[in-house]
Amino acid sequence: MTKIFLAALTSAWLLAAPAAFADDARDNLIRVEAQISALNTADASSAAPANFQEAQLRLSEARTAEEKNKDEESIWRSAEASLQADIVQEKIKLRGLERTVTEIETGIATLRRELNS
Repeated sequence: MTKIFLAALTSAWLLAAPAAFADDARDNLIRVEAQISALNTADASSAAPANFQEAQLRLSEARTAEEKNKDEESIWRSAEASLQADIVQEKIKLRGLERTVTEIETGIATLRRELNS
């Protein structure tokens, strides 16, 4: 009886494993879609156009793989899209910081001119 129970339990686990993997693929895809849609398109296109396009391309590939039930490929493509979206987000932040530095440098130059005159 114990062997039958263990066999049934093992079978159930083996049958559930692909479904769990599919859930991971779908969850990852949804998370990355939200991550990319949260990016400001204008900022992303000007700060990191190549990375933004790459993120969108990888997301499209992940969707296609998910539709074809290629869960592992979907997870990989989603991960690649997420990394590209992270790069875009950081480049947007960098661009903002560079503007801030320029403004501060301009302010310092103005103060020096006023101090010297």
